[in-house]
Amino acid sequence: MKKTKIALVLGLVLVFAITLAFVPGCKAETAETTAAATTAAATTAAPETTAAETAAAETTAAPLVHSNAAEFTKLADVADLKTYYATYGVTCDCTFTGPGGVVSVNGLPEVMPTPNEPYKIGLALYFTIDETGANVLAGTQAAAEQMGVELLVNDANYDQAKQDQAVEQWILEGIDGVVFYPADFSACGPILQKLLDAGIPVMCGNPPLTASTVNSVFTIDNVEIGRIGAQLLLDTILANGGKLEGTVVFQNIPFLHPNAATRKAGFVEVMSKQPLIKVIELTGLTPEDHYKAFDGAMQAYPDMIGAWGLYSSAIVGMSNARKAAGATMPLVGVDSDRIIQSMIYNGEVVGTVGYNAFNHAYWTINNLVNILNGVEDYPGQIIGPLDTIVKDNVEEMFEKNFPGETVQGYLEGQ
Repeated sequence: MKKTKIALVLGLVLVFAITLAFVPGCKAETAETTAAATTAAATTAAPETTAAETAAAETTAAPLVHSNAAEFTKLADVADLKTYYATYGVTCDCTFTGPGGVVSVNGLPEVMPTPNEPYKIGLALYFTIDETGANVLAGTQAAAEQMGVELLVNDANYDQAKQDQAVEQWILEGIDGVVFYPADFSACGPILQKLLDAGIPVMCGNPPLTASTVNSVFTIDNVEIGRIGAQLLLDTILANGGKLEGTVVFQNIPFLHPNAATRKAGFVEVMSKQPLIKVIELTGLTPEDHYKAFDGAMQAYPDMIGAWGLYSSAIVGMSNARKAAGATMPLVGVDSDRIIQSMIYNGEVVGTVGYNAFNHAYWTINNLVNILNGVEDYPGQIIGPLDTIVKDNVEEMFEKNFPGETVQGYLEGQ
């Protein structure tokens, strides 16, 4: 009986060994199943993240900061020029999409952004006959060169069709962005819409008035320019022993311009408080236009006690006409052109209220490059500073506006 049991056990062992020999996949399949299960479990489990990996992810996700954020003084959360201009009887239907609100700046940008790519930027400029426009061109060119940006330039000479043609060509060429100074503030909407449809960022140097959408705009407080100019003229009349009684002439441009309209509003606001002063408005475009207009005004209004030119060509033409006529009424201007400051130095013009157009230009292309680099929280409106230039500070202000130059050197032709 014992031998029988032993034989049975040995037989079972032999059968089991034979089975394993002829079915080798059984053991491997079991092992593979186990490994697969282990892998699946490992995949399902949340992977461990190191502190360094977490920090790197946060750095990558962080939004880019504007290169000049530390130089901005925040004034408002939203850039709303529609409401602002409506206060002064000007209809502005332009929307500025920059989410950074309204900020103010001083002087030149302390930091210039480094372009992420070799950008090609178009400068659509309204006019370069006067020195303000020429300084805008010079400042934009200098800033573009400093940043290594390719700049294409069009001087529209106040011809919107000419400006449109240039911008349309830029769109076809695949321009990266445009610095835009409207030639016609009420007719530039269609070309701005084409830029919007093409996804091309636009930084305006002056605000369009027509229905349009752009990224950002650089402005100055033109109402305050008019107020300061008017008060300077009144103070000078009194300081010269005159009375605030008679005719005051101011010379404007012959079409709607937001800067001109708001300067006029500030000037009239102050003058309207003088019941014995009659205010007369004349228009022109070039210095020659304003020369003729002011020459006629001096004959038509012998009771003229003072005059104001609300941009550079106006005050230059007026000053030359007054000098030719041998008249003595005080003149106050706007803008910081070399010739205007030389006239202040010589006593031909009492003073001017202006801004540094060269610096203005630097800020426009600076902000556009930040936008092209991917900065999201860029300002929708940047406001630049104003300067009042009179005899007492004209030498200092000339050197500030034109580094390395002097008013005396300018007068001597250097």
